[in-house]
Amino acid sequence: MIQAYNYMLESLPVKRSARYLVGRKSELRRVYDEIIDLSKRSPLYKVNLSRDNQIYTIGVKEGALALKAKINDMSDPEFSGFQSKAVSVSNEQVLSAQLLSENTDALPQVIQFKINSLAGVQVNKGRDLSLTSRGLPEGRYRFKANIGNETYSLTYVNENRRENEETLEGFAAFLNNSIPGIHASVEQGSKKDYSRLVITSELSSRFGEKGFSFEDLDTYPTGIADFFGMDRMEQAPALARFELNGVSKQTATNSFTLENSLRINLYSGGGQTVTLKIVPDSERILGAVGEVLDSYNDLIRLARDRILDNKESYKAAKLIKELQTLEELYGEELSACGIKAAEDGRLFLEEPLATQAARDGGMESLFTRENGFVARLLDKAEAIAINPLEYIEKTIVTYPDNSKAGFRNPYVTSMYSGLLFNSYC
Repeated sequence: MIQAYNYMLESLPVKRSARYLVGRKSELRRVYDEIIDLSKRSPLYKVNLSRDNQIYTIGVKEGALALKAKINDMSDPEFSGFQSKAVSVSNEQVLSAQLLSENTDALPQVIQFKINSLAGVQVNKGRDLSLTSRGLPEGRYRFKANIGNETYSLTYVNENRRENEETLEGFAAFLNNSIPGIHASVEQGSKKDYSRLVITSELSSRFGEKGFSFEDLDTYPTGIADFFGMDRMEQAPALARFELNGVSKQTATNSFTLENSLRINLYSGGGQTVTLKIVPDSERILGAVGEVLDSYNDLIRLARDRILDNKESYKAAKLIKELQTLEELYGEELSACGIKAAEDGRLFLEEPLATQAARDGGMESLFTRENGFVARLLDKAEAIAINPLEYIEKTIVTYPDNSKAGFRNPYVTSMYSGLLFNSYC
């Protein structure tokens, strides 16, 4: 029987997590006692063990066990995700935030940001040069570049006297290939047919200090830094200035961390106020809830496929009806958490309401309430797994004789779908 069970199991669409394949000793004892108790009260049935019936019965059992495992995942602190946190930002056009650690104890639950100004990098714009003039004599030009705490001594070779347009493009490429931390480009000057060199720092300066400068080492016939006007500062480096819960702060960059736990990226100044809240990780929670609903819907689908294949399968309809009865009894509870029932009995998430329920604790309450929908569903999954043959057509042969002490029936669940299945225990 074990070989037949495992052989058929391979063809089933329902797959269970290995985490709950083996139960605790106390749990197995409880299941065993329930089967013994059920055996006392159950009639002896005649069951048509056709291949279709076996596959369907095992599918129902496995589907119920998969549903039970998913629900247990949600109630297990190690797997549930209810303790996982995320950060909610009221205006992500102004700033973004990302948690770097699950430990948020050092962070306030609500953080108010008022961004007055952003940090700015240094920008130098050189003198305007006529595109068609040939201004830079040929020769070797030595100069020094000071970038932050680093100094670079460089030599630029101008092999022939070219038009300024070509000279500008060539020198910008030379700077980009030779000096890390800056970016050089050419833009149109203040007059038509004029252009100039633009040098931008790629990093914010420390504490708003000057980020880079240039110095000619050769000045005859002309210094190249002086020729291009490389030290003409157009925009000085600036600190980001903001208020954090009413306390004025400043930083040299628009990206920084708070308490080594929260990464902040500033995008816009102007005194706008943004609220950050540490909330449950709704994405992770809804992902786990979605897996529970998928397992639930697999049971519904198995029963409906059974009905489509066999119009007289009233027992499959019984399974659907029992699950739909739970949906109706706890409809308000489900709706409050953004869980909607379809006409065929399947359950789906309505994202906006479900997300809100995940963040305000409603979803956690749904899965931890002792007498709510999920608790009743877990009991139902347990009952289905113990007695899947309740949902297949069978003929009563004899009723139990409860007048005899210690009477036992060869209960069909024990014979075909109970503890004899090695994957259960």
